[in-house]
Formats: sequence, structure tokens, C-alpha cells
Amino acid sequence: MQETTVFTYRVALSPTEWDKASAARRAAGDLWTRLVKIHRFCRRRHWPWPTESQLKAHFKQRFPLHSQIVQALIEKFCATIDGVRTKRQNGDQQARYPWRFRRYFNPIFKGQALKRQGPHLLLPRGRGREPIRVHLPEAMPPGRVVQAELGFGELYITITREIPDPVPMASGKAGGLDIGVIHLGMVTDGQEALAISGRGLRSVKQGRAKAQAKLRKKRARTQPGSRRRQRLNRAQYRTSQKAERVARNALHHAANQIVAFCLAYGITLLYVGDLGTLNHHQRHRRSRRTNQEVGALEFGRLEQYLEYKLRRHGIQLVKIREAYTSQTCPHCGHLTKVAGRTYRCRACGYRAHRDGVGAVNILNKGMHGAIRPGEFLVPQRITYRRPVLLKRALRRSPAEPREIAGGISGGESGGSLRGSHDPRRSHGGSPRISVL
Repeated sequence: MQETTVFTYRVALSPTEWDKASAARRAAGDLWTRLVKIHRFCRRRHWPWPTESQLKAHFKQRFPLHSQIVQALIEKFCATIDGVRTKRQNGDQQARYPWRFRRYFNPIFKGQALKRQGPHLLLPRGRGREPIRVHLPEAMPPGRVVQAELGFGELYITITREIPDPVPMASGKAGGLDIGVIHLGMVTDGQEALAISGRGLRSVKQGRAKAQAKLRKKRARTQPGSRRRQRLNRAQYRTSQKAERVARNALHHAANQIVAFCLAYGITLLYVGDLGTLNHHQRHRRSRRTNQEVGALEFGRLEQYLEYKLRRHGIQLVKIREAYTSQTCPHCGHLTKVAGRTYRCRACGYRAHRDGVGAVNILNKGMHGAIRPGEFLVPQRITYRRPVLLKRALRRSPAEPREIAGGISGGESGGSLRGSHDPRRSHGGSPRISVL
């Protein structure tokens, strides 16, 4: 089985290589801006949009870039245009065509133009121009490099590799997964349950928003082009990138823990709520705090990580509509809208964990097509884990044993899946942090 993965590396370039990279990114920005202008010109006059081959022939040897970089950027722009057109035809009139002029844009290098020279990767810039030499890390993952994208101090490498076909499990056990904010994921098979805390990741997002607000306030008092504004721009970028790295690491660990739970209990089919099926036009107005939380969520990235990690072990991920799964009582089927973390049914008095109710109802709905009352109940024992140990979040006193802090963190090597501890330690006792 063939698997394609994108790896992100932070690269440190010499002044000479940095100038080459900046020139390539500037030329790519000029090409993208030119494409935006042409598309806007044609749309305003209701002229037919040029085909991909016509654009490639028109822009051939017009920019100081490798020919395949020009072709890759044109292909990306045309794919974006086709995607927006399809969304508008399906009724999404808020979908917007590319409109922003780019001063810099990430050039895309195709695999056949890339060359390896020892520990370096050579990124071509066209005939008569020296390539960009990027030092690759020693722990380079195996596989064939099919594409590389050069960003601001980062390199995105797309690698394709062959992995053995997963061996199907004998049992056909199913599980349900409820993705949320307080808990990144609550997964259950009807008998056992695992809750992965999302409070740490939420505090990272909140800390980034506060830091960015302070920097924007300072930046508003500076003059355009001043050195102080440039320093503040660099500080904003560093702040955003640091939070991005922490969030990506936490989501990877959360996905690994969900996969480990499925393997431990023999789950071969995992149902997850499809958040893309929600009707945003019929929702009530939300508060500023709720809007900030919803805007910082990364459910799509977690689902993407889960999909390819589960596929390696032959576990299928199925998305189903999750409407009213957190409000329906799994015992009697009565709808009760709750505000706290504990679900209390007004009809039968059933009490359980709110996210656990959503997980068992997703499992029930996925297996039977509808929620059958009394089929699955929330397990009495729920294991609480943190996705990753955030060092600045732990305010451990010198007298506190180190084993306790490691057990609460819920790392992949700490504790067993069947272990259960006090929910207050990882559910309600997670400290407010700021890693920025």
C-alpha cells in the first residue's frame, strides 16, 4: 500500500542561500499576483478563463523560476479556481476566488527537478541560476520525495513510501468517537472509554490570541517601514509558529492514543461525528468567547491524522451525522440540553459524562442508523489522559513525586489503557498555561 505524507522541517539558511530563497519566493509571489489580475480581468468582462495549457505557454520563461515551478503554481491556481466554482454551484455563494496580491509566495518544486547531494537537497531556480542548498536532517524518513515547498524558514517535503498492507483483525468490533473542545476525543467501545483532555491545547490557543493582541496593539503605534514594526512583525510570526508546533505535536499524540485504544480493545471500525454536516446558517448567535474557541479548533486536522494512522492498522474511519448525539439520553431517548460537563436526563434521571453520552450515541447511531435507547450506556470507568506533557503547564512542587506527574500526563509510555485515576487530576485540574 502506498502512503503519502507531508513532513515539515525548519531550515537554517546562510545569508547567500537566504537571498536565493527570498528571490524565488518573491518571483513566485509576482506570478501568483499576475494570475489573480488576469482572472479578475476576465471575470469583470465575462470573458472565458484561459485553460491551464494556455497559461503555461503564456508564462513560459517570463519569471526567474524553474519551468516546473511555474507549471506547479499555475496548476495550483487553476485547481483553486475549479474548487471555488464547484462550491458556488453547490450553493455556497460565500466561497471567494483568489483576490489577494502576494508579495511572497511559496514556490513548489516537483520531485523530478529535485536533486540530493549528500546531506543537502538542491532546489532548482532555472537555467543559469544557482540552486538553493537546503540541509536535510539526519532522521530523514524513508521514501521517495515527490514534491517540496519552500516557506519562510520552513521546508514542506511530500514523501511517498510503500507500507505493508494491514492485516485485518478477526473481530469486527466497532467504536464511537466524539471530538470536542474540553476533551479532544472521547472514544468508547460500549464497555471501556478513554477521554483525552483538550484543556492544555485550548490554553495554548488562548495564549497565542492574547500575545498576538498585545503585539498588534504595539504595532498600531509604529510607523510603516520602521525597524520597530519589523521587529514586532517577526515577534508575531515567532509567536504564531511556536503555538502551531505545540498544537501539531499535541494533535499527533492525541491521535496516537486513540489508535492505541482501538488496537488494545480490537476495534476495527471507528465511527466519528462529521462536523462538516452542521448547518451554520440556522445557529443562534454565539458569544465572543465561544466564537474564539470555535475559530481556534482544528477538528479537521485531528480527523486527518486519525484517518491515515488508523489505515496503517486496517481500521476504518467512518463519518456520520452527529446531530443531537450529545443531547439524547442513551437510557430512554429523551432530548435534554445540558450546559455543564455532566449529562442529567430530565425524564428518567440518568446521569453520565456529557462527552461519554455523545460517544456512545455516535456508536449506537453508526451501528443501527439511529439511536436505540438502552442499547449502549456510558461506561462506569473512564480513563482520562493528557495528549502530551506540556512542561510549562506543570507547576509541580519539589516535594511532589515525579511518578505522579508522569502518570497524569498520559503519555504513550505512561500507564496502561485499563488504568483509571481521579478525573479531577486531568479533567478539572488542568492549569491555565501560556507557552508563548
